[in-house]
Amino acid sequence: MRRILCVVLAVVAVAAVACSSGKPAAAPITAPPTEVPTTTPPSSTTPSTAKPTTTSSTVPRTTVTTSLTLGPGNAYLSGSVNGPQGPVDGATVHVERIVGKAVATADVQSAGGQWQLPAVLGGSYRVRAFKSPDLAQSDVQTFFLAANERKVVDFTLTAAGGDRITAAINPSPPRVDQPSILTVTVGVGRVDDQGRPALTPRPNVLLTLNPAPGYALDSPAQVLTDGNGAGSWRIRCLTEGTSSLSLQVGTGVTSVNLPSCGPAPAPTTTKPA
Repeated sequence: MRRILCVVLAVVAVAAVACSSGKPAAAPITAPPTEVPTTTPPSSTTPSTAKPTTTSSTVPRTTVTTSLTLGPGNAYLSGSVNGPQGPVDGATVHVERIVGKAVATADVQSAGGQWQLPAVLGGSYRVRAFKSPDLAQSDVQTFFLAANERKVVDFTLTAAGGDRITAAINPSPPRVDQPSILTVTVGVGRVDDQGRPALTPRPNVLLTLNPAPGYALDSPAQVLTDGNGAGSWRIRCLTEGTSSLSLQVGTGVTSVNLPSCGPAPAPTTTKPA
């Protein structure tokens, strides 16, 4: 079975992603320059009898770093953290209390899929959850907590693994009859210790680039990714406009959407002395 692959083209402020399983996608999706999972998101109907991803008999642990007072107070935060396999043990719930430009933070570790942060002050809060390296960050939840409120905040995490492909072209945008370098990076998605998406590079992956009409390839079509999971080609725009290139990664095929090729630079003229 061919693996599903995703490509993200991130060039300064221009980004596009296209996914395909065995052939180029007919309708690429425009997206910001972030890593996009190739795995199918888990169903929201995960049975409640699913086993936790890990087990623990410990109570939740909390590490607080503060430039503003988080407590003590009479408010209380708690909730659950679930993933594709059910309750998640050892997830990080990052809590921020915000007053103006000052922020107090607390990192709470879930135990058996539950987390709690008692005796906090009321105010504006921003909370998110993740588990490094395999469960991606949840949506950020923002809310106002009353001084004596007991609020439940639940999270559902998705898998962060799977193949990731990013692409960048330099210069951007490319111009007609001017050389450009297209670089593709292949890796496996993960989450770092701050909840940010990251890549573990995959070296020695065979990449084959097939230019579309309107482009010329000035280097070999096939390259192997290096130690950083990257492979590069020299390409040239032959006409103005946008297009995509077919890219084979191992046994899978996808497409790389390029920014619109600009016109050739105007010829320079030298005035007579």
